[in-house]
Amino acid sequence: MKMLIYIALTLLLSCPAGQSNPNEAETAPLIRTHGVKINVDDMEKALSFYVGKLGFEVEDRSGHPGYVVLKSDGRNRLMLNRVKKLRKPNPSDTRFSFTLQVNDLDRAIERMRSLGVEFAETGRRKEGVGDAISIKDPFGRTISLMHQTIVKVEPFKEPKLYNFGFLIPDMEAGRVFYSRKLGFVVRSDKYLPLDLPLGHRDKSFAFMLHYRPGVQAIKSNHSTAAPFNTLVFETHSLQEAVKELEAHGVRILSGRKPQRGARGVYVEIEDPFGNVSEILEVVN
Repeated sequence: MKMLIYIALTLLLSCPAGQSNPNEAETAPLIRTHGVKINVDDMEKALSFYVGKLGFEVEDRSGHPGYVVLKSDGRNRLMLNRVKKLRKPNPSDTRFSFTLQVNDLDRAIERMRSLGVEFAETGRRKEGVGDAISIKDPFGRTISLMHQTIVKVEPFKEPKLYNFGFLIPDMEAGRVFYSRKLGFVVRSDKYLPLDLPLGHRDKSFAFMLHYRPGVQAIKSNHSTAAPFNTLVFETHSLQEAVKELEAHGVRILSGRKPQRGARGVYVEIEDPFGNVSEILEVVN
């Protein structure tokens, strides 16, 4: 199945918050998106691709070779994270994916080809806000490159993290979990049944839910292999967040015991479809 990532991207970042169900998000813990963790089993190979070919700059390599933060030109962080084993998904599996933005897609395609980057599509595709094409990293991960053309965009240092979200098999179940249980606010219902933009309580964009026919839930296998990508949330109090999430019936992995990572302490949670995310309390 062709991977579809993030249509109508401009509306996700700029549309005003819509009216949500008053019962949604009124008691769930206040958590925000922190960034995207790109799981890899070879850090040097990852740096060669994401820095050497895509052109990212390194923001923090104090955790190298286990953990490297890339500059992403925005609030959300893009993090390379070394794992022992990667779980490569089937094309129909539910998953979390991200899109990168470029200034000029033709130039990006030419540059990627000159560097020997593998393409996941034979040609560009039209999206709601412009043109896009998908490439593959050395680990088999598909990444969408987006050139926004519907509105004028001032030149920026590319690439940058543009958008991210979950591809899921049941939009209503996804809405209940991420809005009513995790506390994110529905920004608009007008793009249903296929797409639902979620935001923070301060009305800033958080992430997307995408329903696509044929997508299937998976059984979590996080103990033996990591997914390609992990969404990382942040909270000011992990203890409080765990307590509230448990009250809402959210499954917390690893026996709810916090783990220590490169940026702080965290727990892992699982959504109804088998997607595993992290909730992080940053410790300086």
